[in-house]
Amino acid sequence: MEIHRVINNNIVVSEDSQGDEVILIGKGLAFGLKRGDPIQEKRVEKRFYLEDKGLYAKFKKMLQEVSLEEMHIADDIISMARRQLKREFSESIYISLPDHIHAAIKRHHDGIQLQNGLLWEIKRMYKEEFRIAEKAVAYINDQFGVDLGEDEMGFIAFHFVSAELNSEMNAITKITRCMKEIMNLVTYNLQVCIDDNSMNGFRFMTHLKFFAHRVVNKEPPEIREDTVLYDIIREKYRKAFQVALKIKDYIINQYNYEISDIEVTYLTVHLQRFLERKTE
Repeated sequence: MEIHRVINNNIVVSEDSQGDEVILIGKGLAFGLKRGDPIQEKRVEKRFYLEDKGLYAKFKKMLQEVSLEEMHIADDIISMARRQLKREFSESIYISLPDHIHAAIKRHHDGIQLQNGLLWEIKRMYKEEFRIAEKAVAYINDQFGVDLGEDEMGFIAFHFVSAELNSEMNAITKITRCMKEIMNLVTYNLQVCIDDNSMNGFRFMTHLKFFAHRVVNKEPPEIREDTVLYDIIREKYRKAFQVALKIKDYIINQYNYEISDIEVTYLTVHLQRFLERKTE
């Protein structure tokens, strides 16, 4: 392999044996070298392929600002999150997370602390992602000698959710608020407390995350319908069904989004679990 472009002393652009462009990272990889020079393979520590050409251009630009150490830490955190959450992430996290870590460390050195206005909601609605973010911040603090706190844990958890749902950060903010609004409707109308640590609470939060994503992004509703099941659920779980209809009306009025009958059925089943737990 040979150098096609030097980004800095540690990062170069090259091509693999298939002719695909690849970004190579390694300490001192390009020191004293120029375009056309051979690459010392043993110095290569990371290889990045991004299929999205728009993201690829942003990635190369980001690498001019983010340090090699910050890239390594971000990559370690992404690998840990994917492994422990057992979910695939969109490629955008390879830009957004290193960039965020770089900015967070800079803010810390400048004595600036950003407040996370959705911290409480993030801790409650994205428990798994926040748990990984706690480990990520501890790792960052240890590696860079900084003291990032819970607000940064919330921001990093947001990056995980964004990569899971393949949505922009402002969309994740809207999704979180949508989830909060629905939870408020549920707790008020059913007079129940949603226990985030219970299996019912966990299942509901997971369903709600993807449901709110569909609402905010106005994805086409599920066409598949089961009128028999819908009628059975409506008659068997009347109170939970009425609250599900209130959620449907709220979403129509606030988000101009029509919920399918099968979605109302799913919501009813989740809500019924809370009612059954309440009467135990």
